[in-house]
Amino acid sequence: MGSPWFIWSFVPGLHWMAWMQAGSMARYRWYYGIGTVYALPCCLWLVSRRLPLSLVLLSWLLSLLHTQVQKQEINRRIASAVVAASNHEAIRQALLQAALKHRGRLSVTQGVMETGKSFPEVERVLNDMVASGYVFTRNNPETGVLEYVFKELL
Repeated sequence: MGSPWFIWSFVPGLHWMAWMQAGSMARYRWYYGIGTVYALPCCLWLVSRRLPLSLVLLSWLLSLLHTQVQKQEINRRIASAVVAASNHEAIRQALLQAALKHRGRLSVTQGVMETGKSFPEVERVLNDMVASGYVFTRNNPETGVLEYVFKELL
C-alpha cells in the first residue's frame, strides 16, 4: 500500500476520495472527474435511499480495481508534480536572490540570466509571484522595460 491516496480506495463509500486525493497530489484534474463518477452512486444512495446498496458496493469494487490498475501511473504523476513544485520553488528562491542584487527590481531577462532557466519558466514564476501579491509589475520609467518589483526588497 504505502501511498496516502491509495488507502482511501479500501474504504467502501469513501473510495472515491482516493481519486480526489490523487488529483490533488498529482495536480491532475482528470482524477477529480473519475472521483466524481465513483462518488455518484454513494451520493445518490445517501440522498434518495432508493438506489440499491449493491450499486455502491459495485462502485467500490470497480474503483478498487481501477486504482490497482492505475496505481503506478498515479504515483508517477504525483512524483512528477512534487518535482515540478520543488523546481518552481527553487526558481522562486533564485529570483528572490536576483531581485535582492538588483535593488528589488527584476526584468524577465535578468531573471533568465540569473537562474539559467528559460524565458517562459521565469515569466511563469514571476507572474505567480505577482498573483500572490508579493510582487507587482511596472514599466521602468527610463527604459520602458516591464519589471517586477519586489516591494519588500526596496
